[in-house]
Amino acid sequence: MTTGRRGFMTGVSLAVVGLSGCLGVNSGGLTDISISNEASTTATVRIQVTRLSDDAQLLGESVTIAANASSEYDEVVSGSQVEVHVSVRDGPEDTYEWSDGESDAQGLHVDITADSITFSPFVR
Repeated sequence: MTTGRRGFMTGVSLAVVGLSGCLGVNSGGLTDISISNEASTTATVRIQVTRLSDDAQLLGESVTIAANASSEYDEVVSGSQVEVHVSVRDGPEDTYEWSDGESDAQGLHVDITADSITFSPFVR
């Protein structure tokens, strides 16, 4: 069976439209980790993400987060099993082991209060 020019162009158009959604999801990067400061004061937060398979540090950063604000990190983990260590200057610190899926459908939300840190994995 031969495909004419019109059939070929229809097929190509459908393929481009179908792929554009997939490309759009990954092009901007999805949030892997978000940190919310639920405390009533500004917090200086240190986050370290280390891949467990080879001890490679994927993220090491200090950030100042205003009260009731958040900070997000895109495309950090990329399907790895990691250890996430979060510490707050003059406040709590905690460590959590987490595995990000290959599909970018998973993320980790970190809530900080004056005296605790809570890790909550989520699926989009």
